[in-house]
Amino acid sequence: MIFAVTALEATDSTQTEVKRRAVAGAPEGTVVTARHQRAGRGRRGRDWWDEPGQSLLVSVLLRPTGPSAVAPQLALVAGLAVAETLEAGAGVTARIGWPNDLLVDGRKVCGILAEAASDGAGRLDHVILGIGINLNQAEFPDALCARATSLRLITGAAHDAEALLPVLLACLDRRYAQWQHGGFAALRADWLARSTVPGQMVRLPEGGGVGPAVDVGDDGVLLAHAPDGRLLRIVSGEAGEEVAAHAARH
Repeated sequence: MIFAVTALEATDSTQTEVKRRAVAGAPEGTVVTARHQRAGRGRRGRDWWDEPGQSLLVSVLLRPTGPSAVAPQLALVAGLAVAETLEAGAGVTARIGWPNDLLVDGRKVCGILAEAASDGAGRLDHVILGIGINLNQAEFPDALCARATSLRLITGAAHDAEALLPVLLACLDRRYAQWQHGGFAALRADWLARSTVPGQMVRLPEGGGVGPAVDVGDDGVLLAHAPDGRLLRIVSGEAGEEVAAHAARH
């Protein structure tokens, strides 16, 4: 894939900026970064907090073919790519918390937001992957300090967003190509090897309480046990947040 990167000093949201470009017909591989987001967004409508210049904030436009039902798999693809980026580019080993937070010692170092649009026939038009990696924060607001961390806090060294971005795009390009050829099944073993599944306690859909995650299928659907013993299938974005982090606005 050929990436075309636009670097902004500040924007309301890199997701919103890429969405505008996608609607206008921008090609796959369109990338927008920003040193600061005035109205950044996380999963489930949460705000995304950042200090100017302290994070790698990037959104990537993908135009995969296929039914809209496969879109949630791309959040998992991105999670694996980010985990490999942190290892290759920063020497940090992170675990993927379902569905797509990157955790070090239980604290969030990266969040991923995947937003999809489909045509009238239920086929994918595009998917926008928003990735926010905490790089150089020395501290966080009180509401986040127990849940969040940064590469600086982990390694004791500063990290350069411009140096890490090409590593991220290369990892994403490779894993996206694998997904295009073999679906999530082609990545499943590598994803599980870096994830907190099985055993992670997740929220169950439709007010079902919490239960332990058991596995992730070849279709990218989480399998978790309900309190009554049923095995439930949970799609990324449907429910299934990590219980310990469900209130984090980050």
